[in-house]
Amino acid sequence: AYTEPPNLAALEKAAAKEGQLDISWGNIYGGAEGARRVQEGIARKYGVTLHVNYNVVAVGAVFQNQVIEEVRAGQRASTDILFHIRDAQLAKYTQAADFRKYVPGLPDGVMYYDKHSVVLVTTILAEEYNSKLIPKDRVPTSLADLLQPQWKGKIATPPYEGVLAWYLGLPEALGKDGMIKYFTALSGQLGGLITCGASDRVINGEFLIFGLDCGDYEVRLRQRLGQPIAAFYPKEGTSLYTFAPGIPQTAAHPAAARLFISYLLTREGQNLLWDVMASDDARIPGSHMAALIAEQRKHGVKFIDTYGADLKHPELIEYQGQINKLVNQAK
Repeated sequence: AYTEPPNLAALEKAAAKEGQLDISWGNIYGGAEGARRVQEGIARKYGVTLHVNYNVVAVGAVFQNQVIEEVRAGQRASTDILFHIRDAQLAKYTQAADFRKYVPGLPDGVMYYDKHSVVLVTTILAEEYNSKLIPKDRVPTSLADLLQPQWKGKIATPPYEGVLAWYLGLPEALGKDGMIKYFTALSGQLGGLITCGASDRVINGEFLIFGLDCGDYEVRLRQRLGQPIAAFYPKEGTSLYTFAPGIPQTAAHPAAARLFISYLLTREGQNLLWDVMASDDARIPGSHMAALIAEQRKHGVKFIDTYGADLKHPELIEYQGQINKLVNQAK
């Protein structure tokens, strides 16, 4: 078991001694560019030089499962930071870390699963659509709208949709029976399965709609580039999703991992995340996402804060597999 440093000064010293960090994720947190900028920010803010080795991950859910197997086998984890702890089952394979020791003024409600994960980013699970090919007056507003005949074969969803859409089984959304009924019907509407981050296939018109996605940050990033893409938030209930990293039990550089995450929890780090990922943590004062969410609520969007919901509703774990099985029937 790793004994974490008692304060920021001790953490800086321990991280400097480790000297490097190995991280692997996809297009979240700004990818390679984000990692480089955090490395530079750590040097400025803490006076610690870390050599950050970044490796891209193609499919996040597959990589998460790989790291679990490494930890269970007692092997060195392929990454010092597991980019998202999606549920209590995954949290068991990470170290507890109290980031209030290292980030002054960190608000309550940022750490989850007995401090085995910490929220860096709030995003919204949305349906992406081609804003050039779908006129404003034809944009769907609900999941039920996606079952209309005109969308058959024009919708894509991730093959791991269950990891994202499990919340629809909650009573305040569709409920279990409604969730199964919906995805059974949706499987007959799908034109294909694509991974999050493949929004080019919506922009070029191969698919007109993609979702539920891994977060509407992808839409905002592409809108900044002037690309014809937008998002709608299903009126049956829209998930406030998070990216909440944790540190694998067998991470090679646990102090450096703590310092990396600590930086991203500061105002400087949150501003960086908004710049490179078009999202930040709505729980932290000054958040852009908090303002965006408040505005959408004025327009009647019903948000459901889903992170950590599996603690109260353990049946959600089962729903992941049921949804995945249904959407993959479309292959």
